[in-house]
Amino acid sequence: MRPLKDARPPAGNKVLYIFYDFQTTQNTRYVDVAKLHLPNLVCVQQFCSRCENEEDGADFVRCGRRKHSFWQDPVGELISHLTEPHPWANKIRRYST
Repeated sequence: MRPLKDARPPAGNKVLYIFYDFQTTQNTRYVDVAKLHLPNLVCVQQFCSRCENEEDGADFVRCGRRKHSFWQDPVGELISHLTEPHPWANKIRRYST
Protein backbone atom coordinates (compact mmCIF):
# COMPACT_ATOMS: atom_id res chain seq x y z
CA MET A 1 0.00 0.00 0.00
CA ARG A 2 1.16 3.51 -0.67
CA PRO A 3 1.32 5.97 2.25
CA LEU A 4 -1.72 8.16 2.89
CA LYS A 5 0.29 11.33 3.64
CA ASP A 6 -1.37 13.42 0.93
CA ALA A 7 -4.88 12.02 1.39
CA ARG A 8 -5.06 12.16 5.19
CA PRO A 9 -8.08 14.00 6.63
CA PRO A 10 -7.70 16.40 9.57
CA ALA A 11 -6.86 14.84 12.94
CA GLY A 12 -9.84 13.72 14.99
CA ASN A 13 -11.91 12.47 12.06
CA LYS A 14 -13.42 9.04 12.47
CA VAL A 15 -12.29 7.59 9.14
CA LEU A 16 -12.26 3.98 7.92
CA TYR A 17 -9.79 3.30 5.09
CA ILE A 18 -10.54 0.32 2.83
CA PHE A 19 -8.09 -0.89 0.17
CA TYR A 20 -9.11 -3.63 -2.26
CA ASP A 21 -7.64 -5.50 -5.20
CA PHE A 22 -9.33 -7.80 -7.74
CA GLN A 23 -7.67 -10.94 -9.09
CA THR A 24 -9.23 -12.09 -12.36
CA THR A 25 -9.04 -14.87 -14.92
CA GLN A 26 -8.91 -14.03 -18.61
CA ASN A 27 -9.84 -17.35 -20.18
CA THR A 28 -13.18 -16.30 -21.71
CA ARG A 29 -13.06 -14.64 -25.11
CA TYR A 30 -15.18 -11.49 -25.17
CA VAL A 31 -14.63 -10.44 -28.79
CA ASP A 32 -12.02 -11.46 -31.35
CA VAL A 33 -9.32 -9.24 -29.86
CA ALA A 34 -10.30 -9.15 -26.17
CA LYS A 35 -10.95 -11.50 -23.29
CA LEU A 36 -13.38 -11.08 -20.42
CA HIS A 37 -11.87 -10.42 -16.98
CA LEU A 38 -13.80 -12.57 -14.51
CA PRO A 39 -13.09 -11.82 -10.81
CA ASN A 40 -12.17 -14.91 -8.82
CA LEU A 41 -10.70 -13.26 -5.69
CA VAL A 42 -10.92 -9.90 -3.94
CA CYS A 43 -8.42 -9.04 -1.21
CA VAL A 44 -9.26 -6.27 1.25
CA GLN A 45 -7.24 -4.45 3.89
CA GLN A 46 -8.87 -1.95 6.20
CA PHE A 47 -7.99 0.17 9.20
CA CYS A 48 -9.38 3.20 10.98
CA SER A 49 -7.70 6.49 11.69
CA ARG A 50 -7.12 5.36 15.28
CA CYS A 51 -5.26 2.09 14.53
CA GLU A 52 -3.54 3.15 11.29
CA ASN A 53 -0.04 2.82 12.75
CA GLU A 54 -0.70 -0.35 14.77
CA GLU A 55 0.82 -3.65 13.63
CA ASP A 56 -1.33 -6.37 12.09
CA GLY A 57 -2.54 -8.93 14.55
CA ALA A 58 -5.71 -9.44 16.50
CA ASP A 59 -8.99 -7.80 15.58
CA PHE A 60 -9.20 -4.13 16.39
CA VAL A 61 -11.94 -3.01 18.76
CA ARG A 62 -13.33 -0.26 16.56
CA CYS A 63 -12.74 -1.36 12.96
CA GLY A 64 -12.51 -5.16 13.34
CA ARG A 65 -10.37 -7.56 11.33
CA ARG A 66 -7.79 -5.86 9.11
CA LYS A 67 -7.55 -8.39 6.23
CA HIS A 68 -10.36 -10.06 4.28
CA SER A 69 -10.48 -12.37 1.23
CA PHE A 70 -13.61 -13.05 -0.80
CA TRP A 71 -13.70 -16.16 -3.04
CA GLN A 72 -17.26 -17.46 -3.52
CA ASP A 73 -18.89 -14.35 -4.96
CA PRO A 74 -16.02 -11.83 -4.92
CA VAL A 75 -17.93 -8.80 -6.22
CA GLY A 76 -21.07 -9.43 -4.18
CA GLU A 77 -19.11 -10.14 -1.01
CA LEU A 78 -17.03 -6.97 -1.49
CA ILE A 79 -20.17 -4.87 -1.94
CA SER A 80 -21.73 -6.44 1.16
CA HIS A 81 -18.57 -5.72 3.13
CA LEU A 82 -18.40 -2.10 1.91
CA THR A 83 -22.03 -1.44 2.83
CA GLU A 84 -21.87 -2.87 6.37
CA PRO A 85 -22.81 -0.23 8.94
CA HIS A 86 -19.95 1.52 10.71
CA PRO A 87 -21.76 3.82 13.14
CA TRP A 88 -18.52 5.11 14.67
CA ALA A 89 -17.17 6.33 11.30
CA ASN A 90 -18.18 9.63 9.78
CA LYS A 91 -16.21 8.97 6.58
CA ILE A 92 -15.21 5.84 4.63
CA ARG A 93 -12.46 6.15 2.02
CA ARG A 94 -12.16 3.36 -0.56
CA TYR A 95 -9.08 2.78 -2.69
CA SER A 96 -8.56 0.28 -5.47
CA THR A 97 -4.95 -0.90 -5.63
